Amino acid sequence: RRKLINPPSNPEDEIEEEEEEPPRPPKITYLNLFKKKKSVGWWPMYKKIDGYLYKTGMIRAELEVMTKPQAEKRPAGFGRSDPNENPFIDEPIRVSTDMKDIDAKVKTAKFLWKSPNKPKLVAAAIVQLVGLVSFSIVYNLPTILVSYLVSYIG
Repeated sequence: RRKLINPPSNPEDEIEEEEEEPPRPPKITYLNLFKKKKSVGWWPMYKKIDGYLYKTGMIRAELEVMTKPQAEKRPAGFGRSDPNENPFIDEPIRVSTDMKDIDAKVKTAKFLWKSPNKPKLVAAAIVQLVGLVSFSIVYNLPTILVSYLVSYIG
């Protein structure tokens, strides 16, 4: 008979293992899933090498025991519908980014314009424009000064 260990809710909260040779798994408490009905947590994974158990990592899992009508209402396994229940997640808003069609570019621009980051996008465009103008002035300033001095002297 195998027993199910009670998992910590965070991987950092794991049960402390003693530093000893040969290594042994830590003292653990067991979970009765039939009483608790549902358990979520981080279970440690061990590998047996030369008769000793070595911890290889942790896995986060959710286990739930339910009645047959509940299981029929929320199927799992092969042939199930998309796993979009418990909790329900809305379908993401996606914009086509196909480069062949100008319509996709217009849709992308509309999507960005209607996004909640619109002030950030406008601010970024203004900063880029100011930076481009400043770079152009600094780049052409020596030529302008030399032509001005030559016309002033000559």
